[in-house]
This record gives sequence, structure tokens and C-alpha cells, in this order.
Amino acid sequence: PVFEIFAAFIFRFNPLVFLLLGAPLIYFGSKFITEELLFENNLIAYGPCPSCEVENRVYFGDVLKVEGFSDVASAKCPNCKTVFQVQKASLRASTLPKD
Repeated sequence: PVFEIFAAFIFRFNPLVFLLLGAPLIYFGSKFITEELLFENNLIAYGPCPSCEVENRVYFGDVLKVEGFSDVASAKCPNCKTVFQVQKASLRASTLPKD
């Protein structure tokens, strides 16, 4: 009896109606899960290395509750092997002066 009620309800409506009703729920649900649960406080910064001008990317934020860089990120350029720091607030990359 319960199956008959659901079957009558499902077969009488156009699938496009279900698509229009379900799409916002899927969109907002996936956006919430991605931004609030999986990747918290996320920011991807990219720009040139201060030494050799090769583009580098740095991720600020947490991934699956594992803490990442919060205010200052330290990264190593894959091209020139120079260690540089990127500040999250200003997105400014800096290196230590060479002796």
C-alpha cells in the first residue's frame, strides 16, 4: 500500500519538476559540505617566486580538520629551491636576504 502511494506520486510528475526541486538542495548541500566541513577557512594564493619569478601556489586553511597554514605560509620554490613566506592578509611573498 505504501509503495502504491509513492509510485502514483512519482509517475504522475514530470522528471523536470524533480530536477528543479532537487537542484537547489543539491547545490547548497554540496556547497555547505565543501566549505564548512571539508575545507575550512580556505584561500589559495598564487603568484611569482620573489627570486626567480616562477608561479607558485600556497593553500591557506584546513583540510578535513587537519590544520594547515593560517596566517603565514612557508613554501619552497620548485625551480630555484628558495624558501619564501607568504602572508595571508596581504598576500605578500618575501624571502630572507642572501648573505
